[in-house]
Amino acid sequence: MFAAKTLEPSGSNVTASKLSSSSPIRFPTLSEQTLLSFFLGFTDEERIARFGGAVSDYAIRAWRHGIDRGHYLAVGCAQGRQLMGLVELFGRSVTGWKRPELALSIRDHSDTAAVRLQLLEIGLVAAREHGATDIFMCFICGHGGMHGLVRQYGGTINYEAGNYVIPCGFVSSDASSLWPETH
Repeated sequence: MFAAKTLEPSGSNVTASKLSSSSPIRFPTLSEQTLLSFFLGFTDEERIARFGGAVSDYAIRAWRHGIDRGHYLAVGCAQGRQLMGLVELFGRSVTGWKRPELALSIRDHSDTAAVRLQLLEIGLVAAREHGATDIFMCFICGHGGMHGLVRQYGGTINYEAGNYVIPCGFVSSDASSLWPETH
């Protein structure tokens, strides 16, 4: 379900040279154990940024256990052996992939702006590949700079509801080369 792919610097708006290390960015195969370990390793600040509040290890395990795997897709972004970020798509059993929810999880020690941009593009391409015309995304305090990215990609911001809607067709052609070819 999750294929590994190494990014070539010319195929992306964000190159490996813009990140803190010179090793290439990869999108590794992610097991449930890897995903669970990634979330359990979050600091309190990272948990607030991802989940909107401080959550316990028990709550994270229960949430992971309850995910509808038939309508879930996760793509990780790794540099070396370190998983730096993750984009998740959550479809719905009733509506399928028409408007999946997209969630970003980024470790604080990585170049969050570069990783966020890359993961957002990958998420939009993945959603489009699954038949979505747009994605829904809650905005959470830890995602600084997202308002600008949403506008850059032709999205709308609903301040009352606290969410974004971003069209999938607005992704640059360069971004489609980031999506793993086998999915």
